[in-house]
Amino acid sequence: MIDFSVFDQRPAVVAIAGPNGAGKTTFYHSHLAATGLRFVNADVLATELALEPYRAARLADALRRELLKRGESFAFETVFSDPVGDKIAFLEEAVRSGYLVVLCYVGLAGPGQSTERVAMRVSQGGHDVPDEKLRSRFRRTLDNLHAAITRLPHVLVFDNSDLQTPFRRVAAFDHGQIIELQKPVPRWLRRVIP
Repeated sequence: MIDFSVFDQRPAVVAIAGPNGAGKTTFYHSHLAATGLRFVNADVLATELALEPYRAARLADALRRELLKRGESFAFETVFSDPVGDKIAFLEEAVRSGYLVVLCYVGLAGPGQSTERVAMRVSQGGHDVPDEKLRSRFRRTLDNLHAAITRLPHVLVFDNSDLQTPFRRVAAFDHGQIIELQKPVPRWLRRVIP
């Protein structure tokens, strides 16, 4: 579980980022649900409200903005693949609004593993993502992680490549500075460390 200091009374926003199939929703349930943070998840909205994915994503975005405006704490997940950095800009806005902001990035070994994990999810009744989207998003996700490390106050990085050791915390950054780096450092992370 992620520990938030009882002395920090600021509202918190925790973004759980990573490629498709990385285990972001599972990460929330295993590491954050016990904190009581409200979880904004477009996939859940799509299922519960019978919305197509694009509409659910827009609704999730509107909900995040409303919670930010109200000063309420929450967590959300994102593939983090937008090419213009909208999610990073949103998190920077939260910092300016007085929030404690933490990005938890859940990584995989490569786009092939993303494809395998999504196929596993589909076989268990979960939602699918076309292979070409998985491949195109993967690099942008890492590009946005690199930008987030340099622009956000707190970034925690977890490797979920090995299901025998799920969500292995491999790095922590505070205002762009490495404060923790566990060995072995995953190859995918070595490419993005500033």
